[in-house]
Amino acid sequence: MSFLLDPPTLILLGAVVYTFSRRFHLRRLWQIIAGVGIVSAFIVVSSLLYMDLIRCYIPFVIDMKGSEWMFHSNITGIYKEDVPKVLVAIMFVIYPLWYYLGYISAQYLRRRVQIDKKVYDTSHVKSRKKPRTDAFTIKRGTEPRKLLRECLEELGGIQAFVEKGETVLIKANICGGNPERPGTFTTIEITDELSRMIWEMGAAPLVVDADMIWTELWQVASAEGYSAWADHATAHLLNLSETKLAYFDFGGLLQKEVISKELLNADVIISLPVMKTHILTGVTLGMKNMYGTLPTMDKAVYHKLGIEEVIFEVNNAFPPNLTIIDGITGGEGMGPLSSDPVNFQTLIASGNVVVADAVACTLMGFDPLDIKHINLAHEAGLGNATVEVDMKGLPPHEKDGCWLKPSVEVGAFYNELVETSLGYPYVEKFFNLIADFVFYDMATLPIFENITPEMLLVLNDILSVLQVSGKVKKQKKK
Repeated sequence: MSFLLDPPTLILLGAVVYTFSRRFHLRRLWQIIAGVGIVSAFIVVSSLLYMDLIRCYIPFVIDMKGSEWMFHSNITGIYKEDVPKVLVAIMFVIYPLWYYLGYISAQYLRRRVQIDKKVYDTSHVKSRKKPRTDAFTIKRGTEPRKLLRECLEELGGIQAFVEKGETVLIKANICGGNPERPGTFTTIEITDELSRMIWEMGAAPLVVDADMIWTELWQVASAEGYSAWADHATAHLLNLSETKLAYFDFGGLLQKEVISKELLNADVIISLPVMKTHILTGVTLGMKNMYGTLPTMDKAVYHKLGIEEVIFEVNNAFPPNLTIIDGITGGEGMGPLSSDPVNFQTLIASGNVVVADAVACTLMGFDPLDIKHINLAHEAGLGNATVEVDMKGLPPHEKDGCWLKPSVEVGAFYNELVETSLGYPYVEKFFNLIADFVFYDMATLPIFENITPEMLLVLNDILSVLQVSGKVKKQKKK
């Protein structure tokens, strides 16, 4: 160990740990433990060498003072006394960055794929050719599989949306979930039953999701049970980030953005989200679920453009042919990763994603038009967000219309903080590097998972006090 050899060695070890963890599907907690252990060992041993508390001794090869080995004094001519202690401290402080550089470099190299040079547009989206319906249905009960079949029967059956021989892309909420918290990812039982119904029609179901900014699909899928399910399912489980990619002209803020060609080639697109709240967007339902089809890891650019606008543009280009919102177990409060489970026992289905989201919002207690991306879609004519929901025939539930909402002030604070920060040079790359810890680890690791929601509540209380004192202005609804 030395100041000359430690950086490249740590970079190499970071890459090795990433590669090993992918090969053997190690949980993120073990990856972090390995990283902390490696970096700590390097810092401790190198510090002892620097302070000359131990010698660098290899029989018949090396026998020299620790500090001389750290600076390779016999080669560089630099000795401990020549280097300010502040500079030495800085060199030790950046040890974790060398390790993380190796880890993230291996991650980027794996994700580097060839992108089709041709630019596609909405005329190339096969699923757009199918007619759509604004009809919707709501079912409630204790048997998820039965509820799903009843929902679809009211809409004309699965045959109203799928024909024999077609490829059906089912966008489930997998990677955007927290394996430790039920109600943050799509119920496997619902995904399985839908896949089976499509397979029985003689069509080919593909259950898909993409890597997120904070973690990778296969790690989360394994922890949630989706990987084990896929081994015996009638559907293929596909990571859109690992498929053939192409440039797509969205024609708006996104302009030419990378997408998976699976979206272009699917005959039918089904959005199958879990019903939950979201600290930045209020809710995450059918429309927000489609945002998860974007395959690139570099999500910072979408926050710079405006996350709500990006959600709208993705749905405007790739409107799902069918949306099924899984409210069997939903998530309320500080979602999407730290939400509390709601045993809602409800399914919502519609041929129009805006209608489905509006119905879900109403059941949760949100005004659909207060959700910016839904409002944008409504104003653009993508769907009717003011649809009336008659709940008279629906068995009552204690959470009807009163789901715990994420704080508007905290959400606005987060949005403003992110958007302001991304305006500075080089912050965008830094944002991507730390997001996996800030957004995922703080909601999933044992040391943080119960603290994070409380931290958000404390932040909410602080902002409320500041509002009362006039230090900050209350956010206006858009």
